[in-house]
Amino acid sequence: MAFRVSPGVTVTEKDFTNVVPAVSTTSAGYAGSFNWGPIEQRVLVANENELVNLFEEPDDTNYKGWLAAANFLGYGGALTVVRGTCGGAKNAAPTTAVLIKNSDVHAAGSTVATGLYSGTSNTEQFFAKYAGSLGNSLRVSYAENGPTAGTSGEGIRGSSFAASGGYTSGDTAVFFGATLASNGNTYAPGATNAIAGDILKFANQTKSYTVTGVTQSAKGVTVGFSPALSANIAAGATAHWEYAYKSYTNRARTSNNLDFNGGTGDQFSVVIVDQNGKFSGVTGNVLEVYNNVSKAIDAKDGDGNSNYYVDVVNRKSAYVWVGGQIGSQIDDGNSAAGTTIGELAVTFSPMQRKYHDLVGGAYGTPNNTDMLTAWNLFSDPDVVDVSLLISGAADATLAGNVVDIADARKDCVAFVSPEHGDVVDVTALSTQVANVVDYRDNQLNKNSSYAFLDSGWKFQYDRYNDRLRWVPLNGDMAGLCARTDNVNDPWFSPAGFNRGQIRGVVKLAMNPTLEAHRDELYSNNINPVVAFPGEGTVLFGDKTLQSKQSAFDRLNVRRLFIVLEKAVSTASKFQLFEQNDTFTRAQFKNMVEPFLRDIQGRRGITDFKVVCDDTNNTSTVIDNNRFVADIFVKPTRSINYIQLNFVATRSGVDFTEVAGG
Repeated sequence: MAFRVSPGVTVTEKDFTNVVPAVSTTSAGYAGSFNWGPIEQRVLVANENELVNLFEEPDDTNYKGWLAAANFLGYGGALTVVRGTCGGAKNAAPTTAVLIKNSDVHAAGSTVATGLYSGTSNTEQFFAKYAGSLGNSLRVSYAENGPTAGTSGEGIRGSSFAASGGYTSGDTAVFFGATLASNGNTYAPGATNAIAGDILKFANQTKSYTVTGVTQSAKGVTVGFSPALSANIAAGATAHWEYAYKSYTNRARTSNNLDFNGGTGDQFSVVIVDQNGKFSGVTGNVLEVYNNVSKAIDAKDGDGNSNYYVDVVNRKSAYVWVGGQIGSQIDDGNSAAGTTIGELAVTFSPMQRKYHDLVGGAYGTPNNTDMLTAWNLFSDPDVVDVSLLISGAADATLAGNVVDIADARKDCVAFVSPEHGDVVDVTALSTQVANVVDYRDNQLNKNSSYAFLDSGWKFQYDRYNDRLRWVPLNGDMAGLCARTDNVNDPWFSPAGFNRGQIRGVVKLAMNPTLEAHRDELYSNNINPVVAFPGEGTVLFGDKTLQSKQSAFDRLNVRRLFIVLEKAVSTASKFQLFEQNDTFTRAQFKNMVEPFLRDIQGRRGITDFKVVCDDTNNTSTVIDNNRFVADIFVKPTRSINYIQLNFVATRSGVDFTEVAGG
């Protein structure tokens, strides 16, 4: 503290309660191909239901990696997911699809007044929220008016169609005697037009008809219906907005702040529909409804939040973004003078309802370059905290890149499986073993204690597509580690009959039940997965891909040191810029030693020693503004080999003579 010049009392506070923190060990990372969801953006997923909700179900193009990731979640870990992209990926739109990778891209480029991206001429009104053909299933419909006052269930109502020429039976009705206006489908003044999607009711019919199409001609308008019209209908008909007619929306009003300033008519309703049933499994199912959103940019809801339709839909919708302004039918939120609408006494003119079917959505098949871009979002340990990397169905090149990421981070382990063709549909077990050894030595060719290679693929049930699939085991291997962390600690081996039981196995592509085959695999740092009759399918090895024989060629030791290094280094950050003296060094030891004693008590290490004094913090070290601590630990080893010696003796022999003691 500063020296005092005059008498007084100074109160200070010192914090000597620093401890080594707990660190995450069950969090995993996966980058892969999905049919929906944000692209090149990290998303934390806690369980398989969240994986489905955010990234949709697997299909024939992506099930291998998708199910590997889902398998990991079944063991109880948390998963950070990154969806990769590819050339040609597009978000569906009413007319021209574009690529909007994620919310950050949308927020950076979206300007409602000028289009989706500043400097472009693109003024599409809505876009599917994510790239992919699933977006082509979406319909966005909106209309200003809700049900007519006092009339339950009705939507937009116009005057009856002029039908002086009568009707035709069958699928269409032709309405004559109306003068076509210059503004498109609208009839003569005073009549409401019908557009595809509307519900039409005739004066003498209780049955309603959905408009399937409207065709103009010089003499009138031909309207297609579903179901087909009967032969006895009245000439007059009334059009209704489908979603108000079916009671999805309520009557629109005027926002309070607009009403206060003398304006009217700013609110309307927006409906998001699964037109083709790709999301919900039900054709025409309504996914989202936004009632009484406003055309006024400064409109507020009852909680004081923005009720401007752009803000509401972009904030809440899981399916669409609002793009450019919605033409002249919904104001873009600004007056000609640039002032906010809610501050003006503006009366909004009624608008027609619209049905926007989104088209042009596509995704394609990502390549290794695309996937590596996604994987690189896991490269910085200061930005994303993961302990396990799941390579999924990656080939040797991409799997090698995943191993490189783990090797560079030095705080996580990459889990890799051989390629599909190495073990699936290969008849001879000896050929499978040779293929996997070749994969390890020549295709993958990595020497790292931060990588773990299993022996193959499993056959499992895909409940989303009701069929059996071949899936790589690396998701299960990472899952075994997560489960081991939950029931024991990271420094326990995930292998064996106690902790190595694998879930959901119908059969293995390669089942090395013979010891000779397991020896060949294990001597090449490949961890066998074996189905033992009556005892389940078990991970039967815990070697890393480190070729040199040392403590770090075992997974439990590598993960022990990851915990020690991550926890102690995190705590050590608070020693930066402190005085390098005896007090600081003692404080560091007093922080680290209780942590190591706890690890020792939990069977992670057998002994330890912390050296942090003037023997390793010499005057030269101190003068270079460095601080050195040497932490020696003796890791506990897992049992890989058991030898049982049975000795037969004569009846008269005393056991102390042959066994000692």
